[in-house]
Amino acid sequence: MVRVAMTRTSGNNIFFTKKRAAIATSLALLFALFIKGYLDAGLNMSLRKGTEPMGSIGSAVSSDGPEKNTSADTKASKTEPHDAKKEAKKKSGGIFSKNQLVNCDKRDGDEDRWSNRPHTKSSVQSLFNCDLPDSHCKYYYPANFFCDECGLGKEFSHYVEDAKAKKANGTLWNHMPAVGFPTLTMENVCFEVKGGLKIRPEDEKTAVSESVLTEIGMHIKEQEDGTQSRCLTERLSFLHVHKSGGSSLHGAFNNVSPNPHAKLVRHKFFTPSNNPGKVKENPYNERMENFTLSSLEGASKYPDEKFSPMQHVIFAVVRDPTERFISSIGQAMGASGSGRNKIGPVLKEACIKTTSKETLKCVAKYVRDHGYWIELHFTPQVVDIAFTTMFQDVPVALFPMKPHLKTILEYFGTGKIKQRDGSATNYRSHPILTNMTVADYDEETSEIVCKLYEMDVRMQRSLGMKVPRCDPYIANDYDFDLE
Repeated sequence: MVRVAMTRTSGNNIFFTKKRAAIATSLALLFALFIKGYLDAGLNMSLRKGTEPMGSIGSAVSSDGPEKNTSADTKASKTEPHDAKKEAKKKSGGIFSKNQLVNCDKRDGDEDRWSNRPHTKSSVQSLFNCDLPDSHCKYYYPANFFCDECGLGKEFSHYVEDAKAKKANGTLWNHMPAVGFPTLTMENVCFEVKGGLKIRPEDEKTAVSESVLTEIGMHIKEQEDGTQSRCLTERLSFLHVHKSGGSSLHGAFNNVSPNPHAKLVRHKFFTPSNNPGKVKENPYNERMENFTLSSLEGASKYPDEKFSPMQHVIFAVVRDPTERFISSIGQAMGASGSGRNKIGPVLKEACIKTTSKETLKCVAKYVRDHGYWIELHFTPQVVDIAFTTMFQDVPVALFPMKPHLKTILEYFGTGKIKQRDGSATNYRSHPILTNMTVADYDEETSEIVCKLYEMDVRMQRSLGMKVPRCDPYIANDYDFDLE
């Protein structure tokens, strides 16, 4: 029995020993798995911690290193150069603008804008070819500027509607000069290179205003007497931007027109009423408006080979608004040619002070409070250009008055035609006005005038022209494409 009992006891011991061994093995395995899991977790945490700056928070990471990130961060890295360009653009000026348009999405009819039309850049030598790399002019698009959807000056477009309404009801620029533009056709009109006004004589009139012009542009030719002549073949129209050398340019056109190889045609389409609020029906005015509209259909950039019968290049000269305002004051207060404007005596009574500085400030406030329409010569230059082109979509070659008014006059055979000189004795109606200069601006007056003519500042900047006196008051929010 004992043996058996002992045998049973031994069997039980063996069973329990094996069982304890199995349990110990399992516990050891579980402990090993626990330790491994703990270490793996710690390793993953350390890896994750080290890679967080490179990826998004919570991105998958394995013990082999960070996985390829397919999140938005990768997309951002791909667009980084574009974002860098946008940032650089912001720093360089801000909102992108080209051809006096801003953020202009393509719409039906946009391809018909003059600025969007296909154009072969012209290599013809002419002062009025803005395509030349050394040109003094830039093409400007008045219809783009005042586009009420995406124009550079869209917030000023109501002035265009005001001008149309006042013209229709007979209250626009009463008692003031007529508005229009001349077109000069020159077919081999020659000037002596060193002869100033002297023009080559001819026996008979040969120029025709509606002819095809070939061999266009400016050419230097040897004459039979051994002298050199500068000969012009082109058709040009001139917009008179008031107080920007316009009278002198009219004088230059008039000086050339008697030449047998030249023909001058005038488009005087608007004569202000002398009876405010009354519109007199005049068949001549209607015919002239239709004639002018028809002529504007032929406006173009400078051609590369020839001028077609109705084709012409329109140009104008613009001026620093702060300088122009002083000239406008002298003109509006009764200078030669403006004695009948009715507003002159009112301005003189209200604003002639003991100094030109006080007078300048007073008139600036008067125009601010009463508006531009009180006198033609206070009209912003962009409105002047838009009105004279009858609000049509045309390109205009624009020149800065300084220094290129003289350049243009010399091109037409003289640099000495100066019809109106505000500093000349007795030209302006009072010594205070004669002595007024830009030195009379203080900060307050500068700010008033610059804000009055912000639309002109914006237009000139869009063409690469500087308006330094207005920089402190008119933010330069645009990055202009000047190509």
